[in-house]
Amino acid sequence: MIYFTIFTHYQRTIWKHKINMKFIPVLVLISFYFTPEIKSSNILVFVPSPWKSHIVSFKPLFLELAHRGHNVTVVSKFFVKNPPVNFTQIVPKYELDFESVTDLVLQESKKYLYFFKELYMRNGIGINITETYVSSPEVQKFIKEDQTQFDLVIIESFFQECTVALGHKYGAPVVSIVPVAPWVSVSRHAANPSDFSYIKDFKLNAGVSIDFKNRLINTLFGLYGLFIEPITYIPQLEKLMDTYFQYPGFETRPSMTEMLENISLSLIDSDVAILSPRPYVPNFIEIPGIHIQHVNKLSKTLQNFMNTANAGVVYLNFGTILNVSRLPEHSLKVLVNVLGRLEQKVLFKWNNNDTQGFPDNFYVDSWFPQLEILRHPNCKLFITHGGIHGIMETIDAGIPFIGFPVFGDQFQNLLISQKNGFGIMSNIHTLNEETFERDVKLILNEMRQVYYEF
Repeated sequence: MIYFTIFTHYQRTIWKHKINMKFIPVLVLISFYFTPEIKSSNILVFVPSPWKSHIVSFKPLFLELAHRGHNVTVVSKFFVKNPPVNFTQIVPKYELDFESVTDLVLQESKKYLYFFKELYMRNGIGINITETYVSSPEVQKFIKEDQTQFDLVIIESFFQECTVALGHKYGAPVVSIVPVAPWVSVSRHAANPSDFSYIKDFKLNAGVSIDFKNRLINTLFGLYGLFIEPITYIPQLEKLMDTYFQYPGFETRPSMTEMLENISLSLIDSDVAILSPRPYVPNFIEIPGIHIQHVNKLSKTLQNFMNTANAGVVYLNFGTILNVSRLPEHSLKVLVNVLGRLEQKVLFKWNNNDTQGFPDNFYVDSWFPQLEILRHPNCKLFITHGGIHGIMETIDAGIPFIGFPVFGDQFQNLLISQKNGFGIMSNIHTLNEETFERDVKLILNEMRQVYYEF
Protein backbone atom coordinates (compact mmCIF):
# COMPACT_ATOMS: atom_id res chain seq x y z
CA MET A 1 0.00 0.00 0.00
CA ILE A 2 2.88 2.35 0.85
CA TYR A 3 4.66 1.66 -2.43
CA PHE A 4 1.44 2.00 -4.46
CA THR A 5 0.77 5.40 -2.91
CA ILE A 6 4.31 6.61 -3.63
CA PHE A 7 4.20 5.35 -7.19
CA THR A 8 0.82 7.03 -7.81
CA HIS A 9 2.23 10.26 -6.41
CA TYR A 10 5.11 10.13 -8.88
CA GLN A 11 2.75 9.32 -11.73
CA ARG A 12 0.78 12.48 -10.98
CA THR A 13 3.99 14.50 -10.71
CA ILE A 14 5.18 13.23 -14.08
CA TRP A 15 1.87 13.99 -15.76
CA LYS A 16 1.69 17.46 -14.22
CA HIS A 17 5.18 18.57 -15.02
CA LYS A 18 5.71 16.43 -18.15
CA ILE A 19 8.92 14.92 -16.79
CA ASN A 20 10.89 12.88 -19.28
CA MET A 21 9.92 9.19 -19.06
CA LYS A 22 13.51 8.07 -18.70
CA PHE A 23 13.57 9.42 -15.12
CA ILE A 24 10.76 7.13 -13.93
CA PRO A 25 13.03 4.15 -12.97
CA VAL A 26 15.31 6.50 -11.06
CA LEU A 27 12.41 8.00 -9.13
CA VAL A 28 11.03 4.54 -8.29
CA LEU A 29 14.42 3.38 -6.98
CA ILE A 30 14.73 6.52 -4.86
CA SER A 31 11.24 5.97 -3.41
CA PHE A 32 12.14 2.41 -2.42
CA TYR A 33 15.42 3.52 -0.87
CA PHE A 34 13.89 6.21 1.32
CA THR A 35 10.83 4.23 2.41
CA PRO A 36 11.47 3.25 6.06
CA GLU A 37 11.32 -0.39 7.04
CA ILE A 38 8.34 -1.17 9.24
CA LYS A 39 8.79 -3.99 11.73
CA SER A 40 6.50 -5.01 14.57
CA SER A 41 7.50 -7.09 17.58
CA ASN A 42 5.89 -9.74 19.75
CA ILE A 43 5.74 -8.37 23.30
CA LEU A 44 4.78 -10.29 26.43
CA VAL A 45 3.41 -8.37 29.41
CA PHE A 46 3.44 -10.84 32.31
CA VAL A 47 1.73 -9.15 35.26
CA PRO A 48 -0.65 -11.68 36.87
CA SER A 49 -0.52 -10.03 40.32
CA PRO A 50 -3.68 -8.82 42.16
CA TRP A 51 -2.49 -5.22 42.59
CA LYS A 52 -4.90 -3.46 40.26
CA SER A 53 -3.48 0.05 40.73
CA HIS A 54 -0.01 -1.20 39.72
CA ILE A 55 -1.26 -2.65 36.44
CA VAL A 56 -3.83 -0.02 35.49
CA SER A 57 -1.24 2.75 35.71
CA PHE A 58 0.82 1.11 32.95
CA LYS A 59 -2.17 0.05 30.83
CA PRO A 60 -1.83 3.06 28.48
CA LEU A 61 1.71 1.90 27.66
CA PHE A 62 0.57 -1.63 26.85
CA LEU A 63 -2.28 -0.37 24.67
CA GLU A 64 -0.07 2.16 22.88
CA LEU A 65 2.38 -0.59 21.95
CA ALA A 66 -0.52 -2.44 20.34
CA HIS A 67 -1.80 0.69 18.61
CA ARG A 68 1.65 1.16 17.08
CA GLY A 69 1.46 -2.24 15.44
CA HIS A 70 3.16 -4.56 17.93
CA ASN A 71 1.57 -7.86 18.90
CA VAL A 72 1.02 -7.57 22.65
CA THR A 73 0.12 -10.54 24.86
CA VAL A 74 -0.94 -9.61 28.38
CA VAL A 75 -1.21 -12.05 31.28
CA SER A 76 -3.20 -10.10 33.84
CA LYS A 77 -6.14 -10.54 36.19
CA PHE A 78 -7.61 -7.25 34.97
CA PHE A 79 -9.37 -7.56 31.63
CA VAL A 80 -9.23 -4.65 29.19
CA LYS A 81 -12.47 -3.96 27.33
CA ASN A 82 -12.47 -3.42 23.57
CA PRO A 83 -8.72 -3.82 22.99
CA PRO A 84 -7.07 -3.73 19.55
CA VAL A 85 -7.13 -7.02 17.60
CA ASN A 86 -3.38 -7.47 18.20
CA PHE A 87 -3.85 -7.25 21.99
CA THR A 88 -4.21 -10.80 23.35
CA GLN A 89 -5.34 -11.30 26.95
CA ILE A 90 -4.89 -14.26 29.28
CA VAL A 91 -6.83 -13.77 32.51
CA PRO A 92 -5.97 -15.89 35.59
CA LYS A 93 -8.99 -16.91 37.69
CA TYR A 94 -7.39 -17.18 41.14
CA GLU A 95 -9.04 -15.69 44.22
CA LEU A 96 -7.44 -13.90 47.17
CA ASP A 97 -8.83 -13.00 50.59
CA PHE A 98 -8.09 -9.28 50.78
CA GLU A 99 -10.18 -8.91 53.92
CA SER A 100 -7.44 -10.45 56.05
CA VAL A 101 -4.80 -8.27 54.37
CA THR A 102 -6.93 -5.18 54.97
CA ASP A 103 -7.39 -6.10 58.64
CA LEU A 104 -3.63 -6.51 59.05
CA VAL A 105 -2.64 -3.21 57.46
CA LEU A 106 -5.38 -1.38 59.36
CA GLN A 107 -3.94 -2.44 62.69
CA GLU A 108 -2.23 0.52 64.29
CA SER A 109 1.46 -0.23 64.65
CA LYS A 110 3.49 0.80 67.64
CA LYS A 111 5.79 3.72 66.96
CA TYR A 112 8.98 1.68 66.51
CA LEU A 113 7.54 -1.74 65.62
CA TYR A 114 6.21 -1.09 62.12
CA PHE A 115 9.69 -2.08 60.83
CA PHE A 116 9.06 -5.70 61.91
CA LYS A 117 5.49 -5.64 60.60
CA GLU A 118 6.81 -4.52 57.23
CA LEU A 119 9.34 -7.37 57.12
CA TYR A 120 6.53 -9.82 57.80
CA MET A 121 4.48 -8.27 55.00
CA ARG A 122 7.36 -8.61 52.54
CA ASN A 123 8.72 -12.03 53.50
CA GLY A 124 5.49 -13.72 54.55
CA ILE A 125 2.34 -12.33 53.02
CA GLY A 126 4.02 -10.97 49.88
CA ILE A 127 5.56 -14.32 48.93
CA ASN A 128 2.39 -16.27 49.77
CA ILE A 129 0.36 -14.00 47.48
CA THR A 130 2.93 -14.44 44.70
CA GLU A 131 2.69 -18.21 45.00
CA THR A 132 -1.10 -18.01 44.78
CA TYR A 133 -1.10 -16.38 41.36
CA VAL A 134 1.94 -18.02 39.73
CA SER A 135 0.49 -21.42 40.67
CA SER A 136 -2.94 -20.69 39.15
CA PRO A 137 -3.92 -23.08 36.32
CA GLU A 138 -4.06 -20.40 33.63
CA VAL A 139 -0.61 -19.07 34.50
CA GLN A 140 0.89 -22.55 34.73
CA LYS A 141 -0.58 -23.54 31.37
CA PHE A 142 0.92 -20.45 29.78
CA ILE A 143 4.37 -20.94 31.34
CA LYS A 144 4.60 -24.62 30.38
CA GLU A 145 2.88 -24.69 27.00
CA ASP A 146 3.23 -21.33 25.27
CA GLN A 147 5.54 -21.52 22.25
CA THR A 148 5.35 -17.93 21.01
CA GLN A 149 8.61 -16.25 20.01
CA PHE A 150 8.55 -13.05 22.06
CA ASP A 151 10.98 -10.23 21.32
CA LEU A 152 10.47 -8.47 24.67
CA VAL A 153 9.20 -9.48 28.11
CA ILE A 154 7.69 -6.96 30.55
CA ILE A 155 7.35 -7.99 34.21
CA GLU A 156 6.55 -6.24 37.49
CA SER A 157 9.11 -5.77 40.28
CA PHE A 158 6.99 -5.99 43.40
CA PHE A 159 7.79 -9.10 45.44
CA GLN A 160 7.56 -11.30 42.34
CA GLU A 161 11.15 -11.34 41.11
CA CYS A 162 10.75 -15.00 40.09
CA THR A 163 8.88 -13.86 36.97
CA VAL A 164 12.19 -12.72 35.48
CA ALA A 165 12.64 -16.36 34.39
CA LEU A 166 10.43 -15.67 31.38
CA GLY A 167 13.21 -13.59 29.85
CA HIS A 168 15.29 -16.75 29.83
CA LYS A 169 12.47 -18.89 28.44
CA TYR A 170 11.98 -16.65 25.42
CA GLY A 171 15.58 -15.49 25.05
CA ALA A 172 14.32 -11.91 25.17
CA PRO A 173 15.36 -8.72 26.99
CA VAL A 174 13.35 -7.89 30.10
CA VAL A 175 11.73 -4.60 31.05
CA SER A 176 10.58 -4.18 34.63
CA ILE A 177 7.75 -1.93 35.78
CA VAL A 178 8.22 -0.65 39.34
CA PRO A 179 5.01 0.64 40.99
CA VAL A 180 6.70 2.73 43.71
CA ALA A 181 9.97 4.59 44.17
CA PRO A 182 12.63 1.84 43.95
CA TRP A 183 13.86 0.50 47.28
CA VAL A 184 17.10 -1.39 48.01
CA SER A 185 15.69 -4.78 46.94
CA VAL A 186 15.09 -3.41 43.43
CA SER A 187 17.99 -0.96 43.20
CA ARG A 188 20.81 -3.27 44.23
CA HIS A 189 20.50 -5.51 41.16
CA ALA A 190 21.18 -2.52 38.88
CA ALA A 191 23.65 -0.74 41.19
CA ASN A 192 21.13 2.10 41.44
CA PRO A 193 22.11 4.58 44.20
CA SER A 194 20.54 3.72 47.57
CA ASP A 195 22.27 6.03 50.05
CA PHE A 196 20.43 5.44 53.33
CA SER A 197 20.98 8.98 54.56
CA TYR A 198 18.52 10.53 52.11
CA ILE A 199 17.12 7.88 49.71
CA LYS A 200 14.16 6.49 51.59
CA ASP A 201 12.64 3.04 51.57
CA PHE A 202 9.12 3.47 50.16
CA LYS A 203 7.62 2.33 53.47
CA LEU A 204 9.45 4.86 55.64
CA ASN A 205 7.08 7.17 57.51
CA ALA A 206 9.00 10.35 56.74
CA GLY A 207 8.80 13.47 54.59
CA VAL A 208 11.49 15.21 52.54
CA SER A 209 13.75 15.78 55.55
CA ILE A 210 14.74 12.73 57.59
CA ASP A 211 15.52 13.04 61.29
CA PHE A 212 17.93 10.75 63.13
CA LYS A 213 15.25 8.23 64.14
CA ASN A 214 14.01 7.79 60.57
CA ARG A 215 17.55 7.65 59.20
CA LEU A 216 18.21 4.81 61.64
CA ILE A 217 15.07 2.93 60.56
CA ASN A 218 15.88 3.61 56.91
CA THR A 219 19.37 2.22 57.44
CA LEU A 220 17.89 -0.92 59.01
CA PHE A 221 15.64 -1.38 55.97
CA GLY A 222 18.63 -0.88 53.68
CA LEU A 223 20.98 -3.22 55.53
CA TYR A 224 18.25 -5.84 55.64
CA GLY A 225 17.83 -5.56 51.87
CA LEU A 226 21.55 -5.79 51.21
CA PHE A 227 22.60 -8.52 53.62
CA ILE A 228 19.59 -10.40 55.01
CA GLU A 229 17.30 -10.70 51.98
CA PRO A 230 19.93 -12.66 49.97
CA ILE A 231 19.76 -15.44 52.57
CA THR A 232 16.05 -15.28 53.44
CA TYR A 233 13.80 -13.59 50.87
CA ILE A 234 15.70 -14.38 47.65
CA PRO A 235 15.93 -18.16 48.31
CA GLN A 236 12.16 -18.30 48.87
CA LEU A 237 11.49 -16.64 45.52
CA GLU A 238 14.10 -18.79 43.81
CA LYS A 239 12.25 -21.81 45.17
CA LEU A 240 9.01 -20.47 43.68
CA MET A 241 10.81 -19.98 40.37
CA ASP A 242 12.16 -23.56 40.35
CA THR A 243 8.74 -24.95 41.28
CA TYR A 244 6.41 -22.95 39.03
CA PHE A 245 8.56 -21.77 36.10
CA GLN A 246 9.30 -25.10 34.45
CA TYR A 247 9.54 -24.98 30.66
CA PRO A 248 11.79 -26.72 28.12
CA GLY A 249 15.36 -25.78 29.01
CA PHE A 250 14.64 -24.31 32.45
CA GLU A 251 17.29 -26.58 33.99
CA THR A 252 20.09 -24.57 32.38
CA ARG A 253 18.93 -21.07 33.27
CA PRO A 254 21.12 -18.77 35.40
CA SER A 255 20.32 -17.96 39.00
CA MET A 256 17.48 -15.54 39.67
CA THR A 257 19.93 -12.92 40.91
CA GLU A 258 21.96 -13.10 37.68
CA MET A 259 18.82 -12.62 35.60
CA LEU A 260 17.68 -9.70 37.75
CA GLU A 261 21.05 -8.06 37.22
CA ASN A 262 20.49 -8.27 33.47
CA ILE A 263 17.14 -6.46 33.34
CA SER A 264 17.46 -4.00 30.46
CA LEU A 265 15.14 -1.22 31.62
CA SER A 266 13.10 -0.31 34.70
CA LEU A 267 10.12 2.02 34.33
CA ILE A 268 9.34 3.77 37.62
CA ASP A 269 5.82 4.84 38.56
CA SER A 270 6.99 7.67 40.80
CA ASP A 271 7.77 11.36 40.51
CA VAL A 272 10.66 13.23 42.11
CA ALA A 273 8.68 16.43 41.57
CA ILE A 274 6.07 15.14 44.03
CA LEU A 275 8.35 13.13 46.28
CA SER A 276 12.07 13.65 46.98
CA PRO A 277 14.86 14.28 44.44
CA ARG A 278 17.15 11.30 43.99
CA PRO A 279 19.66 9.99 41.43
CA TYR A 280 18.97 7.15 39.01
CA VAL A 281 21.17 5.03 36.77
CA PRO A 282 20.39 5.52 33.04
CA ASN A 283 18.14 2.47 32.73
CA PHE A 284 15.89 3.58 35.62
CA ILE A 285 13.37 5.99 34.12
CA GLU A 286 10.42 7.64 35.83
CA ILE A 287 7.22 7.79 33.79
CA PRO A 288 4.73 9.36 36.23
CA GLY A 289 1.19 10.17 35.26
CA ILE A 290 0.94 8.21 32.01
CA HIS A 291 -2.36 6.86 33.30
CA ILE A 292 -3.82 10.39 33.29
CA GLN A 293 -5.63 10.39 29.96
CA HIS A 294 -8.56 12.29 28.47
CA VAL A 295 -11.68 11.91 30.58
CA ASN A 296 -14.82 10.06 29.54
CA LYS A 297 -18.36 11.18 30.14
CA LEU A 298 -19.90 10.44 33.53
CA SER A 299 -23.02 8.29 33.70
CA LYS A 300 -26.23 10.29 33.53
CA THR A 301 -27.01 9.59 37.20
CA LEU A 302 -23.57 10.62 38.42
CA GLN A 303 -23.43 13.62 36.09
CA ASN A 304 -26.78 14.85 37.40
CA PHE A 305 -25.67 14.29 41.01
CA MET A 306 -22.57 16.45 40.53
CA ASN A 307 -24.17 19.08 38.31
CA THR A 308 -26.89 19.76 40.89
CA ALA A 309 -24.44 20.01 43.82
CA ASN A 310 -24.69 23.77 44.26
CA ALA A 311 -22.39 23.75 47.30
CA GLY A 312 -19.99 21.27 45.71
CA VAL A 313 -19.06 17.61 46.09
CA VAL A 314 -16.76 15.85 48.57
CA TYR A 315 -15.30 12.64 47.13
CA LEU A 316 -14.04 9.76 49.34
CA ASN A 317 -12.15 6.82 47.90
CA PHE A 318 -9.59 4.60 49.66
CA GLY A 319 -8.37 2.76 46.58
CA THR A 320 -8.70 -0.72 45.10
CA ILE A 321 -7.39 -2.80 48.02
CA LEU A 322 -8.62 -1.10 51.18
CA ASN A 323 -12.22 -1.88 52.04
CA VAL A 324 -13.67 1.15 53.85
CA SER A 325 -16.18 -1.06 55.63
CA ARG A 326 -13.21 -2.67 57.47
CA LEU A 327 -12.06 0.63 58.96
CA PRO A 328 -12.16 0.89 62.78
CA GLU A 329 -15.81 1.26 63.71
CA HIS A 330 -15.26 4.54 65.55
CA SER A 331 -13.34 6.08 62.63
CA LEU A 332 -15.95 5.02 60.09
CA LYS A 333 -18.68 6.56 62.23
CA VAL A 334 -16.75 9.84 62.42
CA LEU A 335 -16.37 9.97 58.63
CA VAL A 336 -20.06 9.34 57.99
CA ASN A 337 -21.35 11.67 60.73
CA VAL A 338 -19.22 14.67 59.77
CA LEU A 339 -19.72 14.30 56.02
CA GLY A 340 -23.43 13.74 56.57
CA ARG A 341 -23.76 17.15 58.22
CA LEU A 342 -22.22 19.04 55.30
CA GLU A 343 -24.21 21.11 52.83
CA GLN A 344 -22.04 19.56 50.14
CA LYS A 345 -22.96 16.28 48.47
CA VAL A 346 -20.72 13.27 49.13
CA LEU A 347 -19.49 10.52 46.80
CA PHE A 348 -18.56 7.61 49.07
CA LYS A 349 -16.78 4.48 47.74
CA TRP A 350 -18.18 1.52 49.66
CA ASN A 351 -17.49 -2.14 48.83
CA ASN A 352 -20.06 -3.65 51.18
CA ASN A 353 -23.39 -4.69 49.68
CA ASP A 354 -25.20 -3.07 52.61
CA THR A 355 -25.69 0.55 51.54
CA GLN A 356 -28.52 1.34 53.93
CA GLY A 357 -28.31 3.95 56.66
CA PHE A 358 -26.13 6.53 54.90
CA PRO A 359 -27.07 10.22 55.13
CA ASP A 360 -29.30 11.75 52.45
CA ASN A 361 -26.45 13.73 50.86
CA PHE A 362 -24.46 10.54 50.11
CA TYR A 363 -24.07 8.77 46.76
CA VAL A 364 -22.68 5.32 47.62
CA ASP A 365 -21.15 2.92 45.10
CA SER A 366 -18.40 0.29 44.85
CA TRP A 367 -16.63 2.03 41.95
CA PHE A 368 -16.26 5.60 40.71
CA PRO A 369 -14.50 7.09 37.65
CA GLN A 370 -11.99 8.98 39.77
CA LEU A 371 -10.30 11.26 37.25
CA GLU A 372 -13.62 12.35 35.76
CA ILE A 373 -14.94 13.19 39.24
CA LEU A 374 -11.84 15.12 40.30
CA ARG A 375 -11.93 17.18 37.09
CA HIS A 376 -15.59 18.08 37.49
CA PRO A 377 -15.88 21.79 38.43
CA ASN A 378 -18.11 20.98 41.42
CA CYS A 379 -15.60 18.67 43.10
CA LYS A 380 -14.20 20.56 46.12
CA LEU A 381 -12.40 17.99 48.29
CA PHE A 382 -10.82 14.56 47.87
CA ILE A 383 -10.57 12.25 50.91
CA THR A 384 -7.97 9.61 50.14
CA HIS A 385 -5.66 6.94 51.57
CA GLY A 386 -2.71 8.57 49.82
CA GLY A 387 -1.89 6.25 46.93
CA ILE A 388 0.51 7.85 44.46
CA HIS A 389 -2.01 7.82 41.60
CA GLY A 390 -4.60 9.61 43.68
CA ILE A 391 -1.99 12.23 44.60
CA MET A 392 -1.03 12.72 40.94
CA GLU A 393 -4.67 12.98 39.90
CA THR A 394 -5.68 15.43 42.61
CA ILE A 395 -2.72 17.67 41.73
CA ASP A 396 -3.62 17.41 38.05
CA ALA A 397 -7.22 18.41 38.82
CA GLY A 398 -6.30 21.12 41.35
CA ILE A 399 -8.35 19.54 44.16
CA PRO A 400 -7.02 19.67 47.75
CA PHE A 401 -7.17 16.51 49.83
CA ILE A 402 -7.44 15.09 53.33
CA GLY A 403 -5.35 11.93 53.51
CA PHE A 404 -5.41 8.96 55.87
CA PRO A 405 -2.32 6.81 55.17
CA VAL A 406 -2.55 3.13 56.07
CA PHE A 407 0.42 1.26 54.57
CA GLY A 408 3.18 1.26 51.98
CA ASP A 409 4.25 4.52 50.36
CA GLN A 410 1.10 6.36 51.48
CA PHE A 411 2.80 7.98 54.48
CA GLN A 412 5.55 9.53 52.36
CA ASN A 413 3.13 10.57 49.63
CA LEU A 414 0.93 12.45 52.08
CA LEU A 415 3.64 13.90 54.31
CA ILE A 416 5.49 15.44 51.38
CA SER A 417 2.31 16.56 49.61
CA GLN A 418 1.10 18.22 52.81
CA LYS A 419 4.37 20.12 53.08
CA ASN A 420 3.98 21.20 49.45
CA GLY A 421 0.56 22.63 50.28
CA PHE A 422 -1.60 20.14 48.40
CA GLY A 423 -3.68 19.02 51.37
CA ILE A 424 -3.84 17.78 54.96
CA MET A 425 -2.59 14.47 56.37
CA SER A 426 -4.56 12.94 59.25
CA ASN A 427 -4.65 9.70 61.27
CA ILE A 428 -7.45 7.19 60.80
CA HIS A 429 -6.83 5.61 64.21
CA THR A 430 -7.05 8.79 66.31
CA LEU A 431 -9.78 10.43 64.25
CA ASN A 432 -12.50 12.36 66.07
CA GLU A 433 -15.38 14.49 64.84
CA GLU A 434 -13.99 17.79 66.07
CA THR A 435 -10.63 17.58 64.28
CA PHE A 436 -12.05 16.01 61.13
CA GLU A 437 -14.78 18.63 60.81
CA ARG A 438 -12.20 21.37 61.37
CA ASP A 439 -10.00 19.99 58.58
CA VAL A 440 -12.93 19.62 56.18
CA LYS A 441 -14.12 23.16 56.75
CA LEU A 442 -10.58 24.52 56.50
CA ILE A 443 -10.28 23.03 53.02
CA LEU A 444 -13.78 23.91 51.86
CA ASN A 445 -13.75 27.48 53.15
CA GLU A 446 -10.12 28.60 53.09
CA MET A 447 -7.56 26.27 51.56
CA ARG A 448 -9.58 25.82 48.38
CA GLN A 449 -9.29 29.55 47.65
CA VAL A 450 -5.55 29.50 48.34
CA TYR A 451 -5.20 26.50 46.00
CA TYR A 452 -6.92 28.35 43.17
CA GLU A 453 -4.81 31.47 43.66
CA PHE A 454 -1.66 29.31 43.58
